[in-house]
Amino acid sequence: MEKKKVLLFAYDGTGLGHLMRLIKIASGFSNRCNVLVVSGHKALPELVHSGIDYYLLPNFYEERDKGKTNAEVNGKRIICLRNLVLSYKPDAFITDYLPLGKRLELFSIITGFSCKKYFILRSEIGGDALAHNDVFSERNNIYLERYYNKIFVASDSLVTSPSSFLWLPMSIRAKMVYSGFVTYPVSENEVKQTKLEWHRDSYKKWVVCSDGGGKKGASFIKECIKLSQDKRFEDFQFDIVLGYYSPLLKEIPDCVNANVRIIKWTNLLYKLHASADFVICSGAYNSLLESMQGRNKTVFSMSVLNNEEDDEQTRNIEKLGCYYDIRKIDNISEMKHVFEQGVTNSTYKSTHMALNMNGISTICKEIELDMEISV
Repeated sequence: MEKKKVLLFAYDGTGLGHLMRLIKIASGFSNRCNVLVVSGHKALPELVHSGIDYYLLPNFYEERDKGKTNAEVNGKRIICLRNLVLSYKPDAFITDYLPLGKRLELFSIITGFSCKKYFILRSEIGGDALAHNDVFSERNNIYLERYYNKIFVASDSLVTSPSSFLWLPMSIRAKMVYSGFVTYPVSENEVKQTKLEWHRDSYKKWVVCSDGGGKKGASFIKECIKLSQDKRFEDFQFDIVLGYYSPLLKEIPDCVNANVRIIKWTNLLYKLHASADFVICSGAYNSLLESMQGRNKTVFSMSVLNNEEDDEQTRNIEKLGCYYDIRKIDNISEMKHVFEQGVTNSTYKSTHMALNMNGISTICKEIELDMEISV
């Protein structure tokens, strides 16, 4: 039987969140599907799993650095996307962020091709202004209703209440399916193996620090390095992972303490998050959910969005913190104090088990059924 084809498009924004979420979904399709991930993110080749194809679009930032205008870059990407879809002929198309793309680059695909179409909605989409004026704008609602088959809410109804969507037309709400959070499951055996490979026995506790994609996390990482130098924690192993786009990659900070390792980048970060005794991370969707996997731990988290209006990372920390031991760092200068309190006063919460973390399998099974692939 000929395999069904699934194409996923990830907008290449400031961070890696959209791309990571879609790559995780891509990993969940059965061997009865061919899967292609498309993005302009330079990190794509290093993040995508074996067995999943990828196509790298012209990167917006690189093309603009060469003197191209937004219109020129977008025009080039639209042509690439259209030619790709014409040749690949997907049975299903998946995207997130905005239904027609940031600059309408998906318009001809959404309106001109007859494949099934799916929109992924994360738990926090940047506040009411973004939800009302961008994602679910009057224009976008027309295309969501007319062309999209389903809207997957990549969250749990305990965290993202159905009542938050009551303002939307019934025709849009009827397409919504709560899939659960999209994150890699990490088994007990994987946790044991990861700890065996990464944690050095000479240190009492293992701390993993990360800043997501890294573009906005330089000051956060520098504070983590300062924390690791504190003599009170010299018997803790600190693995400090720089994001793929971290400006610190150009000049790796020196660490004189033997208990500290600066790691340029690893696509195994989700396993480190799941296996450590403590995690210090940004408030991004992927980082927090990965840290809630595996062993019970205390997570220390701070928004790296500089408390911008409708800061989605702050909302992630506060909402998920109701179900897991996540300590919010309000200000970077408070990191050491919050960490010191947390390591001596952990309060593991069993309520996180109530959250649906099966987003990958739910979304993939639903789409395969829609494509008439029998389970």
